[in-house]
Amino acid sequence: MKSGVEFPAESDTGPVEYKSALTRVNDERVEKLASQMKYRLFEGGGEAIYVLGLNDDGTVRGLSKDEEEESVRILDTVAKRIGACIRVLDRREVSGRYVVRVLVRLSREENPPSQVNIIVVGNVDAGKSTTVGTLCTGMLDDGRGSNMRRVARYAHEIITGRTSSVVVRVVGFDMLGRPVNWGVPNPLDEAQIYLSAKKVVYLVDVGGHERYLRTALRGLMSKFPDYAMLVVASNTGLQVMGREHLGVCVALQIPVFVVFTKIDAVSPEVGKRYVDETLEVLRRLGKKPLVVKSSRDVYDVAPLMASGRVAPVFLVSNTTGAGVELLTEFMNLLPPRKRWSELEKKPLLAYVTDIYNVRGVGTVLAVAVERGIIRENSSYYLGPVRDGTWRRIKVKSIHINRVPSSLARAGEEATLAVADVESGDVEKGLVLAETPLYAVRSIIADVLILKHPTTIRNGYQTVLHVHSIRTPVEFSWMEKEPMRTGDRGLVRLTFMLRPWYVEEGEKFILRDSRTRAIGTVIKAEY
Repeated sequence: MKSGVEFPAESDTGPVEYKSALTRVNDERVEKLASQMKYRLFEGGGEAIYVLGLNDDGTVRGLSKDEEEESVRILDTVAKRIGACIRVLDRREVSGRYVVRVLVRLSREENPPSQVNIIVVGNVDAGKSTTVGTLCTGMLDDGRGSNMRRVARYAHEIITGRTSSVVVRVVGFDMLGRPVNWGVPNPLDEAQIYLSAKKVVYLVDVGGHERYLRTALRGLMSKFPDYAMLVVASNTGLQVMGREHLGVCVALQIPVFVVFTKIDAVSPEVGKRYVDETLEVLRRLGKKPLVVKSSRDVYDVAPLMASGRVAPVFLVSNTTGAGVELLTEFMNLLPPRKRWSELEKKPLLAYVTDIYNVRGVGTVLAVAVERGIIRENSSYYLGPVRDGTWRRIKVKSIHINRVPSSLARAGEEATLAVADVESGDVEKGLVLAETPLYAVRSIIADVLILKHPTTIRNGYQTVLHVHSIRTPVEFSWMEKEPMRTGDRGLVRLTFMLRPWYVEEGEKFILRDSRTRAIGTVIKAEY
């Protein structure tokens, strides 16, 4: 059936499944459909999109009214058989017949909620924290920063109105895609949200001022971001730090979507000019921007985000609420990018992101679990410490989003109460592993110089960011000397103060007051 609507052919992998029709289905067929649905849900980290009325090659078959009702009913039966739930997203008429898009989401209590991490970047005063506050609380801003003050972490941030730290807030969604935050007594209560939600979105809010760039980079490198939300003020456009954050996200291959705030504060002509300028920047970076104007745009673009090619643009106002509903629905539908369930089976690797000394508890480590599983009352190795050795420690208890847990899986951030180590002996960037690993003292890396005012020669010193590691390094060998802005080549970077653990293939950033560079570890030298 030919139509003016274009759909790509169905992929054998991924969370999207086409069905021409589901009619006259017997129990044996239901079992086969259930097995297929399990696969699609696994591919999507607990979520899948079914499109009814499409052939596998993407051509439109369409459904009659009766076929639509029966197909949705059977899909609901299949979903319930494996402990999932469905929600009809949209219904499109094509030549008198219908194409229906349906969200499928796991609902059994033993399944942990699917998870998406979004790093919130942009220039100072763009409205990042205010937007986070609106999304988390469902409350509108008073135009003077009330929502920013609701989610700020420190008193000085409330006073200045500027974020200087890495602040992680949680938005939870129920089976039908409604934000659970908006219906609980405390919309910022991480524990209550985590226990009530079937999908959680972590919003990692970082500072936008240039003086806080190193903190922003720590958030980018250590929080496993699936996506980046670039926030741009409609009355100023994309400014210097916003461009720098965008460049870093593109270099790290993090898919980006853009949120223009304060659309109520500018004339349509001024707002359109700044939007057009940003669209052109995105095109030059190889993105395909799309200004989202309707729910249908959201349903079309959200499943494509993991590719990194598309860059949706949202126009919102935190004071009037315009555009907030579309942005919220988009976040609800964003697919996870990593298959954490596969990474759980690999040997443990978790990076320490923060250290606390809690009265009555002792040393508490905040960790980001990159792979494997951490279990309560188990012993692990922590290191490398400054002399290059590894220390055996015991995990006494685990909390995830302030909720006690018996284990922490790959992709999760957890706090661990540990024994046999003092907080003063631990540094951010140390690794938790099942066996002692190597102490890396230098790396051979492929480096691209993004910005440097003069030339870089042997002996040049700068700061390296990878995971939660922030450490000074020295260029001790260069394939090409000197290097200038735009140059690329192999170099040896030697850790100046102490050894660390990094793996081959890791991406990192080099930064100081004059220099920006990005690189990939080719070889770790012990």
